[in-house]
Amino acid sequence: MKSPPLILIADDNPANVEIFQMRLEANGYAIITAVDGEDALRKARDRLPDLVLLDVMMPKKDGLAVCREIKSDPSLPFMPVIMVTAKAESKDVVAGLESGGDEYLTKPVDHAALVSRVKSMLRIKDLHDTVLQQSARLKFQLETATKVQSLFWPKLPVLKGGSRVWAVSVPAAYVGGDFYDVIALPDGSLLVYVADVSDKGVPAALIMAALSTRIRSEAQQQHEIGELVGSINASTCRLISEEGFFITIVVGRYWPGSGRIQVLTAGHPPPLWTGDSGSRKLNVAGGIALGVSPEARYEKSELIIGPGESVLFYSDGILEARNVKGELLGAERLVGLLAEVKGPPWGPELLEAVRLWQADSPAEDDLTMLEIWRECSEAGS
Repeated sequence: MKSPPLILIADDNPANVEIFQMRLEANGYAIITAVDGEDALRKARDRLPDLVLLDVMMPKKDGLAVCREIKSDPSLPFMPVIMVTAKAESKDVVAGLESGGDEYLTKPVDHAALVSRVKSMLRIKDLHDTVLQQSARLKFQLETATKVQSLFWPKLPVLKGGSRVWAVSVPAAYVGGDFYDVIALPDGSLLVYVADVSDKGVPAALIMAALSTRIRSEAQQQHEIGELVGSINASTCRLISEEGFFITIVVGRYWPGSGRIQVLTAGHPPPLWTGDSGSRKLNVAGGIALGVSPEARYEKSELIIGPGESVLFYSDGILEARNVKGELLGAERLVGLLAEVKGPPWGPELLEAVRLWQADSPAEDDLTMLEIWRECSEAGS
């Protein structure tokens, strides 16, 4: 809001304009005037007043039409409008308010009522502008947080033995609570995981940043994934259990040369396997989500990814994606979509199929996938 606040008085009666101007200038406001509806619109757009005092009955364009144009113009800032008229019937008041007017004064205008209404509308204007400024600052901070979070996404390695890896995470908000990582271990195997904090936005992103740092640190000393997840769970309980958060995770240790993979889940959806015979959920061992019980233990399962086969990790945001009817995608539809797309890799087309399912429905949760597969031909690997 300007200092002093700028008020546009629009009235075709010079005597009314003079009285309003004198009274408002005495209270410290800056004044501009307009003599008809078209003049009022032009000055509203050129000078961007903080408030408009608008007579209803004016030549060229009446006050109701002027108010509607001001309120419907997206290029204009919030501009409170006080309608002024000699008509005091309820239907006239309703017409003024329905045109977008914020307040209503009837002639002859009482001096105290005029000043009181103006002060009230300018307080609302000031609060509105303050909220907009704070929103702009918050948006900038969130955009910065998005860029910072993107620095945590790992660079995917080039694997040997015909093995490949692909991953993506699409946050529902500026920053998300999903995360994936691919960590090279000293023996040539890889630690891979997809994790999901039980929240979205900045708190979830901060928790995930702490978790990913902890996993990377402990993975260099503890390679057995059951023991690793147990240790991470204990530290997670100390970090977040009192705040009511928890983390689900699916973890794999993969040997690219042989296709051998060990997998466990902690409260997380099981991976999907895809090959020549179709797609299915993998029945893998695991335990409860991280951060629930410090004494939790985690068992692992083991399988071989053969040439032309894939294992896909994903977050529950995939299962909970809703279409425009509000229907959840769910596990059965997900497996069906996976069977219809082409691969390897199957993940990119599956993600697009999920987005087509959502259509114009807003995302309610982050979408994350990580896929490991082996090429059908391993020649030259």
